[in-house]
Amino acid sequence: MKVAMIGWEYPPFKVGGLGTHCYGLTRSLADKNVKVDFYMPKTKHHAYSGKKNLVIKEVGETEIFPYDRPDDKALAGQFFESVYKYNDLCVQKVKGDYNLVHCHDWLTMKAGVAIKEHLGVPFVLTVHSTEYDRSGWLYPNDWFINIEKEGMEKADKIIAVSHFTKRVIVEKYGINPDKIRVIHNAVYPIGEGEKKNIALFLGRLTIQKGPEFFLKAAKKVLDYEDCHFVVAGAGDMLPRLIDQAIDMGISNKVIFTGLLTEEEVKHIYQIASVYVMPSVSEPFGITALEAVSAGTPAIVSKTAGVSEAFRNCLRVDFWDTDEMANKIISVLRYDPLRNTLVEYGKREIELFTWDRVAEKTLDVYREVA
Repeated sequence: MKVAMIGWEYPPFKVGGLGTHCYGLTRSLADKNVKVDFYMPKTKHHAYSGKKNLVIKEVGETEIFPYDRPDDKALAGQFFESVYKYNDLCVQKVKGDYNLVHCHDWLTMKAGVAIKEHLGVPFVLTVHSTEYDRSGWLYPNDWFINIEKEGMEKADKIIAVSHFTKRVIVEKYGINPDKIRVIHNAVYPIGEGEKKNIALFLGRLTIQKGPEFFLKAAKKVLDYEDCHFVVAGAGDMLPRLIDQAIDMGISNKVIFTGLLTEEEVKHIYQIASVYVMPSVSEPFGITALEAVSAGTPAIVSKTAGVSEAFRNCLRVDFWDTDEMANKIISVLRYDPLRNTLVEYGKREIELFTWDRVAEKTLDVYREVA
């Protein structure tokens, strides 16, 4: 089987779970003797395959900007132009004897629809996030929604990363549930390190990820527990979050790291004592699995897909910062609780392999091809 897969990011360029997913999936499919040509935007970071059946094809006349939703209005026009250009170039470049085309998220949907019609091959679409998620359900943009709706309608099969996401696709986009398959994400194990008294948030600093709730919980925790709170990542909310920490009088206990390298991310997972993912809307949440794989107990939002798939974590409503604080304190203080979460979490994490994801994805391919 030969697949034309169109993505938006791939290590070493990676800003979120989309890049992690594409990396793990393509390499595991290649190991199963599926020939994958992975198309991605041209960036200054040169991706490489290292796999016999996997070819990385960078598309672009000039470098474009792989992030999923512009926050800076000054960049918006340039961003949309880059997305359109990339999709058009993919339609021109994807030629040959493919069994199907597989696209990821709204950024590649227009190319998938056009290639399906041009080559006469089935179109598989993986939905990692919707506009409702990215906007935090506050002000979803119809421009994005219309692109997503068209892509979902034209796709022969849709892969959703959680049942949570499947419900959104069915209820908000009116898609027939019979053509949606749920395949949960996986993780590459990280390994443990020496723990410090640190509570960690890691992700894009956007409304969707709920970092302001993490800081509100931090304020409550610090009334009872002496620890540090690390906010790792970048995004449009950073200046507001810094001001929030200052206004609450906890700036001396909060560390804003900015963007981290892959090695720095692994290190911060390894030394943190508890990981908190207070997302307003999270289709899955690979970071929670990464934390657990590093021996760090996870507290996750009930509106995160990972909370339906992974049992050995603590769950909390993102808005309930009192309960979030209680759970952080409990993990920091009580060794039996922490040790139980770590022990059983590490056992369960062994089930979340990219080989499993690739096998289930291959089942979807067989349905349409």
